[in-house]
Amino acid sequence: MTSLTQAAARANPAWGALAAIARIERGRRAADSLRFNHADQRLLWMFSDGRPRTLREIADELGLEQSTVNRQVNGALKAGHVRRFREPGQNAWQFLPVDETMDEFTQDLQDHLALLEQALQCLPENERSRFLEHFGAFASAYNEAASRR
Repeated sequence: MTSLTQAAARANPAWGALAAIARIERGRRAADSLRFNHADQRLLWMFSDGRPRTLREIADELGLEQSTVNRQVNGALKAGHVRRFREPGQNAWQFLPVDETMDEFTQDLQDHLALLEQALQCLPENERSRFLEHFGAFASAYNEAASRR
């Protein structure tokens, strides 16, 4: 990118959004759990409702290909994060996280929420809910636009 192009890009309001997203991603990577990879985190978040699921249900709920889910769930099974079982008379395996894994995931989630609460302290208290409303709308619109590409 030439200097002129960089200057033009920085003049665009979207540049500020891009730079902020980059800072959030750096912070997220630094805060990420060392215990669970991203795929495990998505599975555990989904399972936080305590409901067992089949591979097909997991794929549908996460919006992933069944082959991807099969690989991710088998990795979590091998790592000891989930267990599988069959209900009497059913052919499909069902999966649930093991209790110790959910305890660790819950602690990681609480730690991450504490970091987010700390970051929200930089905003005036009377502006926080407004910021979160606008940030949520921005994140949804960004996700929608990216999904249409």
